[in-house]
Amino acid sequence: MKNIYYIVLLILSLYGMSSCSKEIQQHHASGLERSRLMIITDINTTPFFEADEHALIYLLWHANIVRIESIIADKNRDEMDNRLNNILDQYASDFRNNNYGFQNNAYPSPRELSSKVVNDLDQATNTIIQTARKESEQPLYILVLGDMKLIKEALFLAPDIEQKIRLITIGSGIKSPEDDVCGNLNWNGWGRTEVFERFKNLWWIENDWAYKGISEGNLPKQMFSEVQQFGALGNYLSKSTQQKLVLDEALPIMYLLDPNIHRNHPEFGGWTGNYIKPFPVERPQYWIDRAETKKWNYKKPCQSWELADQVLLERKSVIVARREEMFSSLLMNLDQLYNNTYVPSE
Repeated sequence: MKNIYYIVLLILSLYGMSSCSKEIQQHHASGLERSRLMIITDINTTPFFEADEHALIYLLWHANIVRIESIIADKNRDEMDNRLNNILDQYASDFRNNNYGFQNNAYPSPRELSSKVVNDLDQATNTIIQTARKESEQPLYILVLGDMKLIKEALFLAPDIEQKIRLITIGSGIKSPEDDVCGNLNWNGWGRTEVFERFKNLWWIENDWAYKGISEGNLPKQMFSEVQQFGALGNYLSKSTQQKLVLDEALPIMYLLDPNIHRNHPEFGGWTGNYIKPFPVERPQYWIDRAETKKWNYKKPCQSWELADQVLLERKSVIVARREEMFSSLLMNLDQLYNNTYVPSE
């Protein structure tokens, strides 16, 4: 019964959100308006690769409204199990299907995308530096779906790029209260801490704990059933073990797709949550998830850890309240891309 309820809401939203999807397309219609982005992912090496898989497929479904400069992914030791290449193969299948709208809607060709992939970590550091230094009217967004080691290395080698990049990451350096006690580092670990301490003028959004709200509850499970029907990419998703749409790692991408977001002023909020600039003097271009309680200590969270569960709930609830709009926009985009083939699941 709950599934029926959710899908009815989504169907209603789907038609109501058609203007939103068109707004996204129109907003990015000009190549000059497309966000330049670089993805750093550990999809081939992390045991939690499904979140990266779902995020990259989400990106590919919107690849005509951003400008992908590079996809940096470390090689898997098992060359037969290159997950990124597997996903790009599915994209190529959908792109070449004349029944779908990829070629008519300015999606990058499979060859173009493959040319953007960087597997060698030494080359990756140089790619970050060279791309950041490239003359462009558009800022370079670096979206980190894995850890921050490469960003740290690039910034340490070329400190001048601090003024040339915009960084969006998942998680700060401290695990949430549902994962661990305060003080234990997450996957970003020391790489993040070193960047935070040294580069105080870096334009940086940390989606700290709010991201957890995007994949909780029944709605992501229902969305998982819906997106499976969309081409080879949807079929690839259907084989995921979690059996829900896991878009935790996609939040940096969503930030650039949200038609309501003010990119230069993250504090206005959007699909990916509400943000605050907690240290406006010391770090004038740094934002993190906003806690509703004013007693939360952003600088030293452990000193107000008795509020951690409350802050986690507050941060997640913002995304939960807004994710239906994002999901509806996704379904509308897919329905158009796959030429009105969408049939709601039961």
